[in-house]
Amino acid sequence: MLKPFTLLLALCGWAALARAQTPATYNFYYGNLHAHSSYSDGNQDEARTGYATPLQNYSFADASLHFDFLGISEHNHSQAGMRLANYARGLRQADSATVDGSFVALYGMEWGVISGGGHVLVYGVDQLLGWEAGNFDVFVPRSNYQALFKEINRRPGAFAMLAHPQTGDYGNLASGTFSPTADSAVVSTVLRSGPATSTNITYSNPSTSSYESTYQRLLARGYHVGISLDHDNHNTTFGRTTPGRLVVLAPSLTKASLMQALRARRFYASDDWNAQVNFMLNDEPMGSILQGGTNAAISVSVADTDNEGVRSLTLMRGVPGNGVNAVVLATAPAGAAALTFTDTNVLNSSYYYYAIIVQADGNRIVTSPIWYNRTSALSSAAGQELARLEVFPNPVSGGSATLSYALPASASVTLEVLDALGRPVHTLARAERQAAGPHAYELSTAQSQLAAGLYTIRLTQDGAATYRKLVVAE
Repeated sequence: MLKPFTLLLALCGWAALARAQTPATYNFYYGNLHAHSSYSDGNQDEARTGYATPLQNYSFADASLHFDFLGISEHNHSQAGMRLANYARGLRQADSATVDGSFVALYGMEWGVISGGGHVLVYGVDQLLGWEAGNFDVFVPRSNYQALFKEINRRPGAFAMLAHPQTGDYGNLASGTFSPTADSAVVSTVLRSGPATSTNITYSNPSTSSYESTYQRLLARGYHVGISLDHDNHNTTFGRTTPGRLVVLAPSLTKASLMQALRARRFYASDDWNAQVNFMLNDEPMGSILQGGTNAAISVSVADTDNEGVRSLTLMRGVPGNGVNAVVLATAPAGAAALTFTDTNVLNSSYYYYAIIVQADGNRIVTSPIWYNRTSALSSAAGQELARLEVFPNPVSGGSATLSYALPASASVTLEVLDALGRPVHTLARAERQAAGPHAYELSTAQSQLAAGLYTIRLTQDGAATYRKLVVAE
């Protein structure tokens, strides 16, 4: 046990820890993470508009309607215009353009080539990943997507998003052998992308492309991916071509808050620029990976400040890893903007759920999933407050993770690591009587002999269990 860490938490005060147990209140933030400046092959209308740099583009986006954030993801290689020095410049300009509470500017890369396996958006990496001599900070071989995903997994908080995916892309990710490395790195694939070369700035040129089938196949293969929406701007149109938006649920409009929400898949794809969708399972939001001993209590609701009606609201359910696309589980009455449903899962069953909303005007909204494993673990006794288990960093690569929690009352505690089949493979505490307050353990992946893959941390408190996912990267 990390005694100094425990002491530090104790000094922070029990009131602060009690607040941490309260579910967060999320706001809705609208934007796009796929765009380009003249530092790669964007701002192709520079001669007419005068816009060229990321900083100028962020300013343009900040003035767009219903637009809270912009991510510029430059192509990572010289064939598309990237120069090593410009990547660092772009990162600095994003920091300069960010005004907490008003607008967030993110800077990343679009890695890869279409003819060599497809494009991947990468955020949270402050070094240029590439393969051209003299034009990278970190060498990653061209078209080697497993190597790319490993680099992303080495950086806590970094993530990948699949851009305009085609059949066979990314090493045949959607239909080939399941990759834990990719599962750890990739947080989303797109519902729509583009229109990339549009010069429309009247919000009247929506994308008609659809990559929803890739989303369905990845989920059926067992990948933990959400669904996003991209603009792929190559002209000075940031936020103004289409009313479609990537919508992120976060406590506040800051870079840290937005990045954490994106890594947690707490977002959805929306053709509508101000629709607000709440999708919960057992009071946990979209993107969550949960285990528990109760039925899945699911709620979906949609609100729109323009008072647009709802044509249909559908709840989908699938079995992760069985290779079969999700099917309709429940539908709301015609015109209804809310749906509640309790799925009486059998014990030791695993499902994922997501919602599809079609508005009266045909606009489509698709949520990221919630994954739920119904276990035979005992439920908490009436009135018993369960500790909130935290794991950081996650993913962990070649080092250790800190497992922390705060007990609301003295309890008998068992803390275990379970493999993908739910079998205990490492125990940190077994039936220990622990006092109320904060506790922390260090989990060494080497000492506990945890190979790369997906694990579950189980904290059992007087017979009631709390779970958190842990990804061990290569």
